[in-house]
Amino acid sequence: MSRSIPVALWRLSLESLASSAPRLATCLSDSEKERAARFVFERDRTRFIACRAVLRALIADHLDIEPTDVLFVYGEKGKPSLANHRLFFNLSHSHNEACIAVSSEAALGVDVEYIRPPTRNAWVDLARRFFSPAEIKALSNLPDSMQSEAFFACWTRKEAYLKLHGLGLSLPLDQFSVSVDPVSQAKLCATQWRPDDINQTAIYDLPTGSGYRSAIAVASTDPITITESRISRAESFPFFQKGLVGQ
Repeated sequence: MSRSIPVALWRLSLESLASSAPRLATCLSDSEKERAARFVFERDRTRFIACRAVLRALIADHLDIEPTDVLFVYGEKGKPSLANHRLFFNLSHSHNEACIAVSSEAALGVDVEYIRPPTRNAWVDLARRFFSPAEIKALSNLPDSMQSEAFFACWTRKEAYLKLHGLGLSLPLDQFSVSVDPVSQAKLCATQWRPDDINQTAIYDLPTGSGYRSAIAVASTDPITITESRISRAESFPFFQKGLVGQ
Protein backbone atom coordinates (compact mmCIF):
# COMPACT_ATOMS: atom_id res chain seq x y z
CA MET A 1 0.00 0.00 0.00
CA SER A 2 1.45 3.38 -1.01
CA ARG A 3 2.08 6.03 1.59
CA SER A 4 0.29 9.36 1.62
CA ILE A 5 2.47 12.45 1.53
CA PRO A 6 1.27 15.20 3.89
CA VAL A 7 1.28 18.72 2.44
CA ALA A 8 0.41 21.79 4.50
CA LEU A 9 -1.14 24.43 2.26
CA TRP A 10 -1.49 28.02 3.46
CA ARG A 11 -3.46 30.59 1.49
CA LEU A 12 -2.77 34.25 2.24
CA SER A 13 -5.00 37.25 1.64
CA LEU A 14 -2.32 39.85 0.90
CA GLU A 15 -4.70 42.81 0.89
CA SER A 16 -5.98 41.88 4.34
CA LEU A 17 -2.44 41.39 5.68
CA ALA A 18 -1.23 44.79 4.46
CA SER A 19 -2.07 46.53 7.75
CA SER A 20 0.04 43.95 9.62
CA ALA A 21 3.17 44.65 7.57
CA PRO A 22 5.05 46.59 10.30
CA ARG A 23 4.49 43.74 12.75
CA LEU A 24 5.29 41.03 10.22
CA ALA A 25 8.50 42.81 9.18
CA THR A 26 10.07 41.82 12.51
CA CYS A 27 10.29 38.27 11.09
CA LEU A 28 12.54 39.31 8.20
CA SER A 29 16.29 39.12 7.89
CA ASP A 30 18.27 42.33 7.47
CA SER A 31 18.73 41.66 3.75
CA GLU A 32 14.98 41.09 3.33
CA LYS A 33 14.23 44.35 5.13
CA GLU A 34 16.62 46.13 2.78
CA ARG A 35 14.93 44.50 -0.20
CA ALA A 36 11.50 45.52 1.08
CA ALA A 37 12.66 49.12 1.46
CA ARG A 38 13.67 49.24 -2.22
CA PHE A 39 10.12 48.68 -3.50
CA VAL A 40 8.74 51.85 -5.07
CA PHE A 41 5.08 51.08 -4.39
CA GLU A 42 3.74 50.46 -0.91
CA ARG A 43 1.45 47.72 -2.18
CA ASP A 44 4.39 45.72 -3.51
CA ARG A 45 6.35 46.31 -0.29
CA THR A 46 3.58 45.05 1.98
CA ARG A 47 2.95 42.00 -0.24
CA PHE A 48 6.63 41.06 -0.13
CA ILE A 49 6.77 41.50 3.65
CA ALA A 50 3.65 39.41 4.21
CA CYS A 51 4.83 36.55 1.98
CA ARG A 52 8.34 36.33 3.40
CA ALA A 53 7.28 36.81 7.01
CA VAL A 54 4.60 34.13 6.92
CA LEU A 55 6.95 31.77 5.05
CA ARG A 56 9.59 32.28 7.75
CA ALA A 57 7.04 31.82 10.53
CA LEU A 58 5.67 28.61 9.01
CA ILE A 59 9.14 27.12 8.68
CA ALA A 60 10.09 28.30 12.17
CA ASP A 61 6.96 26.66 13.55
CA HIS A 62 7.96 23.35 11.93
CA LEU A 63 11.53 23.56 13.24
CA ASP A 64 10.72 25.11 16.64
CA ILE A 65 13.00 28.08 16.11
CA GLU A 66 12.58 31.84 15.74
CA PRO A 67 11.54 33.19 12.31
CA THR A 68 14.71 35.28 12.10
CA ASP A 69 16.79 32.13 12.68
CA VAL A 70 15.54 30.49 9.48
CA LEU A 71 18.53 30.37 7.14
CA PHE A 72 17.81 30.13 3.43
CA VAL A 73 20.21 28.92 0.77
CA TYR A 74 19.45 29.59 -2.86
CA GLY A 75 19.70 27.43 -5.95
CA GLU A 76 21.19 28.52 -9.26
CA LYS A 77 17.87 30.04 -10.37
CA GLY A 78 17.05 31.54 -6.97
CA LYS A 79 14.82 28.86 -5.42
CA PRO A 80 15.24 28.96 -1.62
CA SER A 81 15.77 25.85 0.48
CA LEU A 82 17.10 25.00 3.94
CA ALA A 83 20.73 24.03 4.39
CA ASN A 84 20.43 21.69 7.37
CA HIS A 85 16.82 20.51 7.45
CA ARG A 86 14.73 18.17 5.32
CA LEU A 87 11.74 20.41 4.87
CA PHE A 88 10.44 21.24 1.41
CA PHE A 89 8.51 24.42 0.71
CA ASN A 90 7.49 26.76 -2.06
CA LEU A 91 5.75 30.10 -2.32
CA SER A 92 3.77 31.80 -5.07
CA HIS A 93 1.72 34.97 -5.20
CA SER A 94 -0.40 36.81 -7.74
CA HIS A 95 -2.53 39.92 -7.29
CA ASN A 96 -3.97 39.66 -3.75
CA GLU A 97 -3.55 35.91 -3.29
CA ALA A 98 -0.49 33.97 -2.10
CA CYS A 99 0.02 30.27 -1.56
CA ILE A 100 2.66 28.50 0.54
CA ALA A 101 3.08 24.72 0.45
CA VAL A 102 5.22 22.81 2.97
CA SER A 103 6.07 19.10 3.20
CA SER A 104 8.69 17.06 5.02
CA GLU A 105 8.25 14.12 2.64
CA ALA A 106 8.75 15.31 -0.94
CA ALA A 107 10.08 18.23 -2.96
CA LEU A 108 7.36 20.41 -4.45
CA GLY A 109 6.58 23.49 -6.49
CA VAL A 110 3.46 25.64 -6.33
CA ASP A 111 1.96 28.37 -8.48
CA VAL A 112 -1.06 30.65 -8.22
CA GLU A 113 -2.26 33.04 -10.93
CA TYR A 114 -4.96 35.68 -11.13
CA ILE A 115 -7.25 34.95 -14.06
CA ARG A 116 -7.33 38.14 -16.09
CA PRO A 117 -8.77 38.87 -19.53
CA PRO A 118 -6.38 38.95 -22.51
CA THR A 119 -4.99 42.33 -23.51
CA ARG A 120 -4.23 42.55 -27.23
CA ASN A 121 -4.42 38.96 -28.39
CA ALA A 122 -6.47 35.91 -27.47
CA TRP A 123 -4.94 33.49 -24.98
CA VAL A 124 -4.49 30.89 -27.69
CA ASP A 125 -2.28 33.37 -29.59
CA LEU A 126 -0.07 33.77 -26.53
CA ALA A 127 -0.04 30.00 -26.07
CA ARG A 128 1.38 29.62 -29.58
CA ARG A 129 4.44 31.56 -28.43
CA PHE A 130 5.15 29.46 -25.34
CA PHE A 131 3.18 26.22 -25.05
CA SER A 132 3.92 22.83 -26.56
CA PRO A 133 2.14 21.78 -29.79
CA ALA A 134 -0.06 19.34 -27.83
CA GLU A 135 -1.11 22.08 -25.40
CA ILE A 136 -1.82 24.55 -28.20
CA LYS A 137 -4.05 22.00 -29.93
CA ALA A 138 -5.90 21.17 -26.71
CA LEU A 139 -6.47 24.86 -25.92
CA SER A 140 -7.64 25.61 -29.48
CA ASN A 141 -10.20 22.80 -29.31
CA LEU A 142 -11.91 24.25 -26.24
CA PRO A 143 -14.82 26.69 -26.60
CA ASP A 144 -14.05 30.41 -26.31
CA SER A 145 -15.88 30.56 -22.98
CA MET A 146 -13.26 28.23 -21.45
CA GLN A 147 -10.15 29.77 -23.01
CA SER A 148 -9.11 32.05 -20.15
CA GLU A 149 -9.47 29.48 -17.39
CA ALA A 150 -7.89 26.78 -19.55
CA PHE A 151 -4.89 29.00 -20.32
CA PHE A 152 -4.28 29.66 -16.62
CA ALA A 153 -4.93 26.05 -15.68
CA CYS A 154 -2.20 25.06 -18.13
CA TRP A 155 0.10 27.88 -17.04
CA THR A 156 -0.11 27.11 -13.31
CA ARG A 157 0.43 23.39 -13.90
CA LYS A 158 3.51 24.16 -16.01
CA GLU A 159 4.87 26.76 -13.62
CA ALA A 160 4.42 24.44 -10.63
CA TYR A 161 6.47 21.79 -12.45
CA LEU A 162 9.21 24.29 -13.24
CA LYS A 163 9.28 25.52 -9.65
CA LEU A 164 9.54 21.95 -8.37
CA HIS A 165 12.89 21.81 -10.13
CA GLY A 166 13.86 25.37 -9.23
CA LEU A 167 14.01 26.45 -12.86
CA GLY A 168 11.70 29.44 -13.08
CA LEU A 169 11.19 30.13 -16.78
CA SER A 170 14.73 29.14 -17.77
CA LEU A 171 13.46 25.89 -19.32
CA PRO A 172 11.51 26.54 -22.54
CA LEU A 173 7.82 25.93 -21.87
CA ASP A 174 7.41 23.90 -25.05
CA GLN A 175 9.83 21.23 -23.77
CA PHE A 176 7.11 19.54 -21.72
CA SER A 177 3.33 19.19 -21.76
CA VAL A 178 0.62 19.17 -19.13
CA SER A 179 -3.13 18.69 -19.33
CA VAL A 180 -5.00 21.82 -20.43
CA ASP A 181 -8.71 21.27 -19.78
CA PRO A 182 -9.48 23.20 -16.54
CA VAL A 183 -12.15 20.71 -15.45
CA SER A 184 -10.03 17.63 -16.09
CA GLN A 185 -7.39 16.15 -13.81
CA ALA A 186 -4.05 17.95 -13.76
CA LYS A 187 -1.35 15.77 -15.28
CA LEU A 188 2.22 15.85 -16.56
CA CYS A 189 1.73 14.38 -20.02
CA ALA A 190 5.21 14.48 -21.55
CA THR A 191 8.64 15.96 -20.88
CA GLN A 192 11.55 15.88 -23.28
CA TRP A 193 13.75 17.44 -20.63
CA ARG A 194 13.36 14.72 -18.00
CA PRO A 195 11.43 11.75 -19.43
CA ASP A 196 11.64 9.83 -16.14
CA ASP A 197 9.52 12.49 -14.45
CA ILE A 198 6.44 10.99 -16.08
CA ASN A 199 6.67 8.14 -13.55
CA GLN A 200 8.15 10.19 -10.71
CA THR A 201 6.10 13.40 -10.61
CA ALA A 202 2.46 14.25 -10.01
CA ILE A 203 0.62 17.53 -10.59
CA TYR A 204 -2.56 18.55 -8.77
CA ASP A 205 -4.89 21.51 -9.02
CA LEU A 206 -5.28 23.33 -5.71
CA PRO A 207 -8.27 25.03 -4.12
CA THR A 208 -8.03 28.79 -4.33
CA GLY A 209 -10.10 31.94 -4.26
CA SER A 210 -12.59 32.93 -6.94
CA GLY A 211 -10.85 34.35 -9.99
CA TYR A 212 -7.60 32.42 -9.47
CA ARG A 213 -6.02 29.15 -10.56
CA SER A 214 -3.43 27.25 -8.56
CA ALA A 215 -1.47 24.02 -8.93
CA ILE A 216 1.18 22.00 -7.15
CA ALA A 217 3.81 19.61 -8.53
CA VAL A 218 5.24 16.92 -6.23
CA ALA A 219 8.33 14.79 -6.77
CA SER A 220 6.42 11.58 -6.08
CA THR A 221 3.50 9.66 -7.53
CA ASP A 222 2.28 8.63 -4.08
CA PRO A 223 -1.04 10.25 -3.13
CA ILE A 224 -0.93 13.48 -1.15
CA THR A 225 -3.02 14.61 1.78
CA ILE A 226 -3.51 18.37 1.87
CA THR A 227 -4.24 20.29 5.05
CA GLU A 228 -5.47 23.71 4.00
CA SER A 229 -5.48 26.88 6.13
CA ARG A 230 -6.09 30.54 5.34
CA ILE A 231 -4.39 33.59 6.83
CA SER A 232 -6.19 36.89 6.40
CA ARG A 233 -4.63 38.66 9.40
CA ALA A 234 -1.60 38.03 11.59
CA GLU A 235 -3.77 37.10 14.55
CA SER A 236 -5.40 34.29 12.56
CA PHE A 237 -2.10 32.41 12.45
CA PRO A 238 -1.58 30.68 15.84
CA PHE A 239 2.21 31.06 15.60
CA PHE A 240 1.88 34.82 15.94
CA GLN A 241 -0.16 34.36 19.12
CA LYS A 242 2.83 32.81 20.89
CA GLY A 243 4.43 36.21 21.35
CA LEU A 244 7.30 35.35 19.02
CA VAL A 245 6.58 38.30 16.74
CA GLY A 246 6.94 41.84 17.97
CA GLN A 247 3.87 43.86 18.73
